[in-house]
This record gives sequence, structure tokens and C-alpha cells, in this order.
Amino acid sequence: MTRVLAVLALVACASGCFGYNKSAKRWAYAGNTVLILGGGAAIAADILTKESSPPPMPGMMEDYEQPISGGIVAGALLVGAGLFGMIFNATRPNVKTTR
Repeated sequence: MTRVLAVLALVACASGCFGYNKSAKRWAYAGNTVLILGGGAAIAADILTKESSPPPMPGMMEDYEQPISGGIVAGALLVGAGLFGMIFNATRPNVKTTR
């Protein structure tokens, strides 16, 4: 269940949030902050709820443990998307719109 939610979050938010004017950039920064916090929460949840490894198969290394799991990868991608969105918004000029 956790992995399904992580994949859905990655697909929905993988590009970060971008704004084109001052008001939209404020909301984009809020969205990017949520991405960073969500990624940090995913990493923390994966580390804190790490299950013990299953018994090894015959002929395999007996004490091998996976160094990186799916939750850590998903969290890192969310944090990266949030950081990219913040940097992109900070360097992007405001677009003047007339109504």
C-alpha cells in the first residue's frame, strides 16, 4: 500500500510546482515545500519501519541486506522535485499579464 501511494505521488508531482507571476510563484513555493516535507516523511517512514530481511535462499549471500529501498528512492525523488521547483521559480522572470 505504501509503495502504491509513493508511486502515485511521484507521478503526480515529479516535476515540481512552477509559477509564472508573483502570486502563482507564492503558491508554487508552498507546493514545493509540501513536496520536500512529504519526501522527508517518506524517507523517515521507510527508515523507521524497516522490516527484517527474509531468510536467505540457498547459495545466496547469507548476510546481504538491501542498502536502499523503494521508500527512500521515492522520498529522494520528491525532495529533488521540490528543490528543482524552488530553484526554477527563483530564477524564472515574472510574466506581466494584462486583463
